[in-house]
Amino acid sequence: MSNECDFLRTLEDVIDDRILSKKQGSYTYSLYLGGVPLITKKVGEEAVEVVVAAMANDKDWVIRETADLIYHLLVLLRVMGLSMDDVCRELRNRHKG
Repeated sequence: MSNECDFLRTLEDVIDDRILSKKQGSYTYSLYLGGVPLITKKVGEEAVEVVVAAMANDKDWVIRETADLIYHLLVLLRVMGLSMDDVCRELRNRHKG
């Protein structure tokens, strides 16, 4: 059975490519240029949108907004020199306790 979340690694690679290639016109690269202040603003906006969608009990909307949130979190992690592996390691460590 395929794990759809395996795509997160691919998405991290795409984000890295857009940043390293300085791809003009790329939304990812424009976020990178805006730095942590811009990216964290987007993370906050997307988090609020997830909450609003959940409060509306709209599952499709929650999925779409969560995808936006995860994408922006991935960009933030990459700009800070981190990855989902770091986050997963922390989650695994918490599970051990």
